[in-house]
Amino acid sequence: MNKPFNIKFSDLPENKLNTFGVFTGQVSVPDYYICRENERIYSRFFYVLQGEIVFNKGTDDMVSAPAGSVVYLPNNITYHSEWLAPQEGKYIAFHFTLDDLSLNLPQYICIAVKDKNGVYLEMFQNAYEIWKNGAPGCKLELLSELYKILNTMFLDSVRRELKTKHHTIYHGIIYLENHYLDEISVQELASMCNISESTFRRLFREYKKMSPVTYKNYLRIRRARELLLTGEYNVTEAAEAVNLSDLCYFCKLFKRFLGCRPKELLEHI
Repeated sequence: MNKPFNIKFSDLPENKLNTFGVFTGQVSVPDYYICRENERIYSRFFYVLQGEIVFNKGTDDMVSAPAGSVVYLPNNITYHSEWLAPQEGKYIAFHFTLDDLSLNLPQYICIAVKDKNGVYLEMFQNAYEIWKNGAPGCKLELLSELYKILNTMFLDSVRRELKTKHHTIYHGIIYLENHYLDEISVQELASMCNISESTFRRLFREYKKMSPVTYKNYLRIRRARELLLTGEYNVTEAAEAVNLSDLCYFCKLFKRFLGCRPKELLEHI
């Protein structure tokens, strides 16, 4: 007999109610706070909506966070904080614990991101509304929002590193990653960076360990795999959707990048 799959949430003990959730606050300044080790068993993303808060003022670990900053506060650490005058402080705090051992977050206080265009503010406000409404399944929806925030932070950090280490070809790389389905030549990508085609190819290979054309095909095959896994596309349709209409060539690339043929992938769906 096939037993039903059920998802349930256990009630948390009173002293652990704040370990997962989204909370807002308003602080009169000046305001001081001391957190001692093991006092908070959860980590936090702390979005500064208004004012400025300083952590560990006067030490080598001092972090100053003005409005628009998203501060990361790991669990079980000692720190002191101070909201600075004259403007009162406002914040949104996302409390969480993660058991994913493959996800390594810092063990120190730092500014995770400075939200210049309001992208993170929208995600934090959405998370707060989910938490406040408390609809059935809100914890799963909130967890999804947390991973969305983490993924956006990860992609932003990759772009920052790319812009720092590979600034010469940065614009060409970003354009290729956003337009890999288009027919764009390496010469056009090089022109975007104001360098020669040969220089672009050399710098690109140093960055990706493959040629621009190979990378474009890799992105297309990765997208084709996603389409096939939906179950809504056959092999021919997936190939055409990623602008690889030569089916033999498509299958050859698929095997090269993913280690199996498209039909073999479909057999395991």
